[in-house]
Amino acid sequence: MTLYTIMPDEVVWAGQENFEPEYMDVEIDGISMQVERLNAAQARIVRLYSGNVQDYLNPAYAPGSMLEFQPFFRK
Repeated sequence: MTLYTIMPDEVVWAGQENFEPEYMDVEIDGISMQVERLNAAQARIVRLYSGNVQDYLNPAYAPGSMLEFQPFFRK
C-alpha cells in the first residue's frame, strides 16, 4: 500500500498499535466465515472460508457487510 500525504507518520499511524479487533469464526446458513465482533449482537464480515463460488457472489455475505446475530456458546 502506498500512502501519499503531507501528514507526519506519527499522526497517520497514531493509535494503530492499540487496535486489537476481536475476530470470531462462525457458520451462518452453512457458510463458514471470519467476522469482527463489534458488540454483543453485531459483527462485520472479514472473510469467507467457503469453497463454493456462489457464496462469494451473494452480496449479503460480502466482506464489510454487517450481520445481526445471537452468539451460541457451547458448554
